[in-house]
Amino acid sequence: MKVDVIATAQQVTEEQVKEKTVIVIDVLRATSVMVTALNNGAKGVVPVLYPEEAFKIKGNSPVPVVLGGERYAEPIEGFDFGNSPLSYAAEVIEEKLLVMTTTNGTLAIHNSLSASELMIASFLNDKAVVEKIKDRPDVVLVCSGNNGLYTLEDALCAGRMIHLLQACTKIEQSDLALSVYALFKANQHNLMAMASQGYHYKVLLKKGYENDLAHCFKSGLYNNVPVWNGQCIVNG
Repeated sequence: MKVDVIATAQQVTEEQVKEKTVIVIDVLRATSVMVTALNNGAKGVVPVLYPEEAFKIKGNSPVPVVLGGERYAEPIEGFDFGNSPLSYAAEVIEEKLLVMTTTNGTLAIHNSLSASELMIASFLNDKAVVEKIKDRPDVVLVCSGNNGLYTLEDALCAGRMIHLLQACTKIEQSDLALSVYALFKANQHNLMAMASQGYHYKVLLKKGYENDLAHCFKSGLYNNVPVWNGQCIVNG
């Protein structure tokens, strides 16, 4: 297996992801929200780039829609919820369609749509995703980052997934894959402590999202693997 890593959503190009297995990671917090919502019974997740698209989908949808997301870590006016995975309990999201737009995660997904298959990962479902992709020949881990910048939490998650892959298959890593793996190995017993030094983590902590941060670093909490089916993201 060849494993590559892309550092931010903005760096994704069609050439890098076309006809490859792509895993989008946005630990804080878009992919953590998607994994949690689908685990709790959401019918699907529709990632969009702009709030206007989300309102339009809700207005035309034949099924109940929940609008969720953020801009620069703040809830969007008129949306049902922000970007906290803890908002999407079963009683809120079950049998409903989640339409999301976020600053980084939904952009990373849209920029990766030329992949042969596209999956969604976070620490929450890292083990399940690795189990599903362990026989794929060409894997790209897309770290969403923060406004075009590299983030420690996404790199650590990518590094952990590489660590898990190494336990079940032979892999050939790109330079950036080797780098995030080394970062993970050096901090595998204190991932949150390492991530807490990063800018994005500090922003969320300052805004009072301590419970979100604790939730988002729970490795292997869920067994679902969200996949893009051409229209929306569903449990694969």
